[in-house]
Amino acid sequence: MENTTKGFTRANHVGITVKNLEKSIAFYEALTGTKVSNIDIIGGERMAKTQGLNDTRIKFANLHLDNLNLDILEYVVPESEQASYSNNQISAMHLCFEVDNIDEAMQRLKEIGVEPDGEPIVFEEADGLKSGYGTAVAYFRDPDGTNLEIIAPQGPFKRKNP
Repeated sequence: MENTTKGFTRANHVGITVKNLEKSIAFYEALTGTKVSNIDIIGGERMAKTQGLNDTRIKFANLHLDNLNLDILEYVVPESEQASYSNNQISAMHLCFEVDNIDEAMQRLKEIGVEPDGEPIVFEEADGLKSGYGTAVAYFRDPDGTNLEIIAPQGPFKRKNP
């Protein structure tokens, strides 16, 4: 069989480990305006070995966005430990939601009770960029502290296949 994989150019999902699946489902459904498509449980030795664990039991939900799926995961076995990452820490990741209008997006966050980490900014030359001026961003967190962002992209921040 010929190997035709040249590079990984499509993302399927982002997995977010949470403390309470039901609470997180409510948050992400409110945030995205999308209902989860599936709620299930997976576990056992075979699944555990894929993650370097001895045993696992994971309650999860799948939420399908237009261009990416979210897997919301509550580890029952082994019980999860709270981690906390700021965006400047090595191995920290964040999930960024693309929006058309940053002001409308900020209003939506306010309506669902989300407090942003700070006020949004619109990129300008003073920020040190060579291009992408007019791009607006803001950062916030989910109930478990997962780093999230919203972006109204311009220039090189726009995706080629929206």
